Amino acid sequence: MLQHINIFIHILFGTIAIFIGLAPYFTEKGGRYHQLFGRIFLVLMAIVIITALNGVIFFRDRPFLTIVTLLSFYTSYSGYRVLKTKEAGFMRQDFMVMLLVIGMALYFVAHFQSANILWHASVVYYLLSYVFILIGFDIIRYLFPSFIQIKGFWLYEHIYKMTGSFTALISAGAGTVLTAYEPYNQIIPAVFSTVWLVFCLIYFPKKVDFRKEVN
Repeated sequence: MLQHINIFIHILFGTIAIFIGLAPYFTEKGGRYHQLFGRIFLVLMAIVIITALNGVIFFRDRPFLTIVTLLSFYTSYSGYRVLKTKEAGFMRQDFMVMLLVIGMALYFVAHFQSANILWHASVVYYLLSYVFILIGFDIIRYLFPSFIQIKGFWLYEHIYKMTGSFTALISAGAGTVLTAYEPYNQIIPAVFSTVWLVFCLIYFPKKVDFRKEVN
Protein backbone atom coordinates (compact mmCIF):
# COMPACT_ATOMS: atom_id res chain seq x y z
CA MET A 1 0.00 0.00 0.00
CA LEU A 2 2.75 2.45 0.98
CA GLN A 3 4.68 1.57 -2.14
CA HIS A 4 1.68 2.38 -4.36
CA ILE A 5 1.19 5.72 -2.57
CA ASN A 6 4.88 6.53 -3.05
CA ILE A 7 4.69 5.66 -6.76
CA PHE A 8 1.53 7.75 -7.20
CA ILE A 9 3.14 10.80 -5.56
CA HIS A 10 6.30 10.29 -7.60
CA ILE A 11 4.43 10.12 -10.92
CA LEU A 12 2.01 12.94 -10.06
CA PHE A 13 4.64 15.45 -8.99
CA GLY A 14 7.00 14.34 -11.76
CA THR A 15 4.32 15.01 -14.36
CA ILE A 16 3.51 18.41 -12.86
CA ALA A 17 7.23 19.23 -12.74
CA ILE A 18 7.55 18.58 -16.49
CA PHE A 19 4.84 21.16 -17.28
CA ILE A 20 6.11 23.66 -14.70
CA GLY A 21 9.64 23.12 -16.02
CA LEU A 22 8.56 24.36 -19.43
CA ALA A 23 7.52 27.77 -18.07
CA PRO A 24 11.00 29.25 -17.45
CA TYR A 25 11.84 28.71 -21.13
CA PHE A 26 8.96 30.99 -22.17
CA THR A 27 9.25 33.75 -19.56
CA GLU A 28 11.60 36.71 -19.28
CA LYS A 29 14.98 35.38 -18.21
CA GLY A 30 15.70 36.51 -14.66
CA GLY A 31 12.25 38.06 -14.40
CA ARG A 32 9.65 37.56 -11.70
CA TYR A 33 7.82 34.65 -13.33
CA HIS A 34 11.03 32.97 -14.44
CA GLN A 35 12.20 32.92 -10.83
CA LEU A 36 8.78 31.88 -9.50
CA PHE A 37 8.39 28.91 -11.83
CA GLY A 38 12.03 27.99 -11.28
CA ARG A 39 11.52 27.77 -7.51
CA ILE A 40 8.30 25.77 -7.92
CA PHE A 41 10.17 23.39 -10.22
CA LEU A 42 12.88 22.89 -7.59
CA VAL A 43 10.27 22.08 -4.92
CA LEU A 44 8.61 19.58 -7.24
CA MET A 45 11.99 18.06 -8.08
CA ALA A 46 12.74 17.67 -4.39
CA ILE A 47 9.52 15.66 -3.95
CA VAL A 48 10.31 13.55 -7.03
CA ILE A 49 13.83 12.84 -5.77
CA ILE A 50 12.66 11.96 -2.24
CA THR A 51 10.00 9.56 -3.52
CA ALA A 52 12.51 8.01 -5.93
CA LEU A 53 14.93 7.44 -3.05
CA ASN A 54 12.09 5.92 -1.02
CA GLY A 55 11.52 3.49 -3.87
CA VAL A 56 15.19 2.53 -3.99
CA ILE A 57 15.77 2.27 -0.24
CA PHE A 58 12.51 0.83 1.07
CA PHE A 59 10.73 -0.94 -1.77
CA ARG A 60 13.17 -2.32 -4.33
CA ASP A 61 16.85 -2.96 -4.91
CA ARG A 62 17.77 -1.06 -8.04
CA PRO A 63 21.13 0.69 -7.66
CA PHE A 64 20.81 2.19 -11.14
CA LEU A 65 17.76 4.16 -10.02
CA THR A 66 19.95 5.63 -7.29
CA ILE A 67 22.32 7.02 -9.92
CA VAL A 68 19.45 8.52 -11.92
CA THR A 69 18.04 10.08 -8.77
CA LEU A 70 21.35 11.48 -7.56
CA LEU A 71 22.14 12.89 -11.00
CA SER A 72 18.80 14.67 -11.06
CA PHE A 73 19.49 15.95 -7.56
CA TYR A 74 22.93 17.23 -8.49
CA THR A 75 21.88 19.07 -11.63
CA SER A 76 18.96 20.69 -9.79
CA TYR A 77 21.04 21.60 -6.76
CA SER A 78 24.08 22.85 -8.66
CA GLY A 79 21.98 24.64 -11.30
CA TYR A 80 20.30 26.63 -8.53
CA ARG A 81 23.45 27.16 -6.48
CA VAL A 82 25.31 28.76 -9.37
CA LEU A 83 22.85 31.67 -9.21
CA LYS A 84 24.07 32.28 -5.65
CA THR A 85 27.80 31.86 -6.23
CA LYS A 86 28.10 33.12 -9.85
CA GLU A 87 31.66 34.27 -10.55
CA ALA A 88 32.78 33.29 -7.02
CA GLY A 89 32.72 29.62 -8.00
CA PHE A 90 31.98 26.56 -5.92
CA MET A 91 31.94 26.51 -2.12
CA ARG A 92 32.93 23.67 0.22
CA GLN A 93 29.34 22.46 0.52
CA ASP A 94 29.18 22.16 -3.27
CA PHE A 95 32.34 20.05 -3.25
CA MET A 96 30.87 17.70 -0.64
CA VAL A 97 27.80 17.16 -2.82
CA MET A 98 30.08 16.39 -5.78
CA LEU A 99 31.94 13.75 -3.76
CA LEU A 100 28.66 12.20 -2.60
CA VAL A 101 27.28 11.80 -6.13
CA ILE A 102 30.55 10.65 -7.70
CA GLY A 103 30.97 8.15 -4.84
CA MET A 104 27.55 6.65 -5.56
CA ALA A 105 28.41 6.42 -9.25
CA LEU A 106 31.62 4.57 -8.44
CA TYR A 107 29.68 2.25 -6.13
CA PHE A 108 27.34 1.43 -8.99
CA VAL A 109 30.26 0.68 -11.33
CA ALA A 110 31.77 -1.64 -8.69
CA HIS A 111 28.46 -3.53 -8.42
CA PHE A 112 27.51 -3.28 -12.08
CA GLN A 113 27.22 -7.03 -12.65
CA SER A 114 24.88 -7.58 -9.72
CA ALA A 115 22.78 -4.43 -10.22
CA ASN A 116 19.12 -4.86 -11.12
CA ILE A 117 19.27 -2.94 -14.39
CA LEU A 118 16.07 -2.66 -16.37
CA TRP A 119 17.14 0.00 -18.85
CA HIS A 120 18.93 -0.56 -22.16
CA ALA A 121 22.72 -0.91 -21.80
CA SER A 122 23.41 2.00 -24.17
CA VAL A 123 21.41 4.34 -21.92
CA VAL A 124 23.21 3.03 -18.84
CA TYR A 125 26.64 3.73 -20.34
CA TYR A 126 25.51 7.11 -21.67
CA LEU A 127 24.21 8.22 -18.28
CA LEU A 128 27.24 6.95 -16.37
CA SER A 129 29.54 8.79 -18.78
CA TYR A 130 27.46 11.92 -18.28
CA VAL A 131 27.78 11.63 -14.49
CA PHE A 132 31.55 11.24 -14.53
CA ILE A 133 32.16 13.98 -17.11
CA LEU A 134 29.81 16.52 -15.50
CA ILE A 135 30.88 16.07 -11.90
CA GLY A 136 34.52 15.35 -12.76
CA PHE A 137 34.65 18.68 -14.59
CA ASP A 138 33.11 20.46 -11.58
CA ILE A 139 35.62 18.84 -9.21
CA ILE A 140 38.47 20.15 -11.37
CA ARG A 141 36.90 23.60 -11.31
CA TYR A 142 36.63 23.49 -7.52
CA LEU A 143 40.25 22.42 -7.07
CA PHE A 144 41.48 24.92 -9.66
CA PRO A 145 39.22 28.01 -9.43
CA SER A 146 41.09 29.82 -12.22
CA PHE A 147 40.49 26.93 -14.65
CA ILE A 148 37.57 28.78 -16.27
CA GLN A 149 37.99 32.50 -16.86
CA ILE A 150 34.96 33.31 -18.99
CA LYS A 151 32.70 36.18 -18.01
CA GLY A 152 29.14 35.02 -17.63
CA PHE A 153 30.09 31.35 -17.62
CA TRP A 154 27.74 30.86 -14.65
CA LEU A 155 24.78 31.62 -16.93
CA TYR A 156 25.70 28.81 -19.32
CA GLU A 157 26.19 26.53 -16.35
CA HIS A 158 22.77 27.42 -14.97
CA ILE A 159 21.09 26.73 -18.32
CA TYR A 160 23.03 23.51 -18.81
CA LYS A 161 22.25 22.03 -15.42
CA MET A 162 18.64 23.10 -15.07
CA THR A 163 17.91 21.89 -18.60
CA GLY A 164 19.67 18.64 -17.72
CA SER A 165 17.42 18.28 -14.70
CA PHE A 166 14.31 18.99 -16.77
CA THR A 167 15.20 16.55 -19.56
CA ALA A 168 16.11 13.90 -16.97
CA LEU A 169 12.47 13.96 -15.88
CA ILE A 170 11.33 13.35 -19.43
CA SER A 171 13.87 10.59 -20.05
CA ALA A 172 13.15 8.82 -16.76
CA GLY A 173 9.41 9.05 -17.28
CA ALA A 174 9.50 7.74 -20.83
CA GLY A 175 11.96 4.99 -19.96
CA THR A 176 9.86 3.80 -17.03
CA VAL A 177 6.30 4.20 -18.34
CA LEU A 178 6.59 3.41 -22.06
CA THR A 179 8.15 -0.01 -21.55
CA ALA A 180 6.35 -1.46 -24.57
CA TYR A 181 8.59 0.58 -26.86
CA GLU A 182 12.01 -0.47 -25.60
CA PRO A 183 14.71 0.49 -26.32
CA TYR A 184 13.36 3.52 -28.23
CA ASN A 185 11.57 4.83 -25.14
CA GLN A 186 15.02 5.35 -23.63
CA ILE A 187 17.18 6.16 -26.63
CA ILE A 188 14.91 8.74 -28.29
CA PRO A 189 14.46 10.87 -25.11
CA ALA A 190 18.24 10.75 -24.58
CA VAL A 191 18.82 12.06 -28.12
CA PHE A 192 16.09 14.70 -27.70
CA SER A 193 17.62 15.81 -24.41
CA THR A 194 21.02 16.33 -26.03
CA VAL A 195 19.59 18.31 -28.97
CA TRP A 196 17.41 20.48 -26.70
CA LEU A 197 20.36 21.16 -24.40
CA VAL A 198 22.55 22.33 -27.28
CA PHE A 199 19.75 24.58 -28.56
CA CYS A 200 19.24 26.14 -25.10
CA LEU A 201 22.94 26.85 -24.69
CA ILE A 202 23.06 28.63 -28.04
CA TYR A 203 19.72 30.46 -28.00
CA PHE A 204 18.88 31.55 -24.43
CA PRO A 205 22.12 33.33 -23.41
CA LYS A 206 21.27 35.87 -26.13
CA LYS A 207 18.08 36.67 -24.21
CA VAL A 208 19.90 37.74 -21.03
CA ASP A 209 21.26 41.22 -20.43
CA PHE A 210 24.57 40.71 -18.64
CA ARG A 211 24.33 44.22 -17.29
CA LYS A 212 21.50 43.03 -15.06
CA GLU A 213 21.79 40.66 -12.17
CA VAL A 214 19.89 37.38 -12.58
CA ASN A 215 18.96 36.26 -9.05
